[in-house]
Amino acid sequence: MADRLLERALNRASATVAAFQEQADPEVRQQKQQKSQEEELRGLKEGMTAADAIKRILLAYKDEDYFRLLELPPVELDALGRPAWDVGPAAVSKAYRRLSVLVHPDKNPGDEARQAFEALNEAHRLLKDQGKLEEILKAELDRARARQEEAEGRATLDERMALNAQRAQQAKELQKKEGQSFQAEILRQMQEKQEKAKRKRQLKSRYRRDDDSEEDSDGVGGKQQREREPDPSRLQQQKDGEDSDDPDSRHRRQALAKRRQQRKPSGM
Repeated sequence: MADRLLERALNRASATVAAFQEQADPEVRQQKQQKSQEEELRGLKEGMTAADAIKRILLAYKDEDYFRLLELPPVELDALGRPAWDVGPAAVSKAYRRLSVLVHPDKNPGDEARQAFEALNEAHRLLKDQGKLEEILKAELDRARARQEEAEGRATLDERMALNAQRAQQAKELQKKEGQSFQAEILRQMQEKQEKAKRKRQLKSRYRRDDDSEEDSDGVGGKQQREREPDPSRLQQQKDGEDSDDPDSRHRRQALAKRRQQRKPSGM
C-alpha cells in the first residue's frame, strides 16, 4: 500500500515538472506538440488527404516501419513466438499503387511529396524482396512483442488466462502441422531422388541397348563382306597347288575343260 502511494506521488511530481518545463521552454512545448501530431498521424487510417498521406509516409519512413508506410497489417507473433506476416506480394503492390497515385509528385509539388514517393518505392522494393523481407521481419520482432505485451496488459486476469490457454493450443497445433509438413517434405525429396535414380538407370540401359545394336549390325555386315571377299590364304594355296602339279595333271585338267566347252549348246 505504501509503495503505491509513493508511486502516485512520484507520478504527480513528474507531471508537475513536465508542465512547468513546457510553460517555461517554448522548444519543449513545440516538441510535445510535434509528438502529439505524430501520434495522431500514426493512428490515422481513414479520411486522409494527400498532405496527410505524405506526412504519414515520411513519419513511417523515419520510424523504419515499412508496413505502416504502405498501410499494411503489422507483423504479429505466431503461437511459437516467431514473427508472422501473411501478406502476399500482390497485396504489397496493390497498396503501393494506391498510395503512389495519391502522393505522386506530379500532383503534389514540393520536396515532401518527392521524398514520400521515393520512400514508397523503397518500401515496395524491400517488401517484395524475399531476402530483405526476412531481415525486416526479424527486426520487427521486438515491436511485435511490445504490441503483444501492451495488448495483454490491457486485458483482465481472466482474459489473459484464456489467451494463454488459446496460445498453448495453437502452439501445439502449429508444431503438429509443421511436423507433418517436414515429414511430407522429406518424403517428397526421397521420391524425387528415387525418380532421378530410375531415370538415370533407364538412360544407361538405353545407351547399352544402342551399343549392342550397333555391334550386331557390324557383325552381320562384316560376315557378309567376308563371305563376298575371297580368302587370300586360300587363293595362295590354290596357286601353290597349281604350280606344284605335274605336266600330266595339267594336261588332264585342260582336256576336261575342253570337253565341257564342246558340250555347251552352240547358241551360248
